[in-house]
Amino acid sequence: MTTPTSARHIDIVMTTIGDSAAFFDSYRKLIARQSGENRIRLVVIADRKTPQRFFQVCEEARADGLEVLSPTVEEQDELLAGLGAPTLVPHNSDNRRNIGYLLSWMAGADLLVSVDDDNFPQGDDFFREHLTVIAGEREYHTVESESGWWNPCEMLDVSPMRVYPRGFPYAHRAPAAAATDAPGLADVRVNAGLWLGDPDVDAITRIAISPQVHALNRPEAVLAPGTWAPVNSQNTAIHREAVAAYYFPRMGYRHTGQAMDRYADIFSGYFVQACAKHLGHAVRFGTPLAVHGRNDHWLLRDLQQELPAIAILDDLLVWLQGAKLDGSTYSETYRSLSHQLQDAVEAMTGPVWTQELRGFIHQMAHLMRQWLTVLDGSAGLAR
Repeated sequence: MTTPTSARHIDIVMTTIGDSAAFFDSYRKLIARQSGENRIRLVVIADRKTPQRFFQVCEEARADGLEVLSPTVEEQDELLAGLGAPTLVPHNSDNRRNIGYLLSWMAGADLLVSVDDDNFPQGDDFFREHLTVIAGEREYHTVESESGWWNPCEMLDVSPMRVYPRGFPYAHRAPAAAATDAPGLADVRVNAGLWLGDPDVDAITRIAISPQVHALNRPEAVLAPGTWAPVNSQNTAIHREAVAAYYFPRMGYRHTGQAMDRYADIFSGYFVQACAKHLGHAVRFGTPLAVHGRNDHWLLRDLQQELPAIAILDDLLVWLQGAKLDGSTYSETYRSLSHQLQDAVEAMTGPVWTQELRGFIHQMAHLMRQWLTVLDGSAGLAR
């Protein structure tokens, strides 16, 4: 892959409630092998449940030469309060990831790579492959599906059977749609690296077959303008301009007494993808790989938390595919999306569309606009 020749500022952003020693060890070795080719910084966001040992691990990493930004919860709260949004990011939530995105934005990073603390980079080209989001227009292997949907897990050698990534609409899971593959020009602004080991599938799939990924069968696939696929927050690179449309929505909204969770990154991935398509940009899947050494989960609780989002996603995606967005920047387009989203859910019908779930979408749209306000307000504090 042809990448920019000058050094670039790359931020690796993650949240954690562990000490993350294994995470730091994996990146320490990789960054050391990069020999200063780019400025690579770790932006690691703690929460109230994060042990004090985490901050000691950060200090040890700095002593080894890593650039690490690890604000305390109090420092995070002071930042948000200073920007007039003290309640934007709740505690004890993976929504804290937004603070990492904000800090990367404020520092002027050329791109950020969103990862989880159980995602371990695979191969020496991890950072170079993610630089595709700032490479500009060039030729890729593009994929176009007759249905408008394509399964990125088709790129993986996975057992015991075919799987679909978390967030792939159930209405399009079978039979597999015919797809064509051809070279084509694209300007990639989102790069979704895939995984070895435990793939990012939903709890339904994990409970049923417990899949494992053994290898990547092809290095890349770039979505054609009319073809869609889910983008998550595990091993995903975002161009600086697109960060405005990559707010990580707040979960925990209750539907029939059950808290909705585990789909924030799926909503954010589809929204940034919609904005990218409107602006003539593209989404790439494939390299670099990350080994997903998945943290322990109670799968039945995961299933309960995912079901409300799964239930509304098919309707939302039908609308999103046909939405006519406005704007010439990611910020303008994202604001347009937020307003249209609120109007759209008022017209959606069916047993799933309770006032509670419409309320969830309205809250999310409001917070999307608040995110844009915070980014605008941070300009004076940037860099």
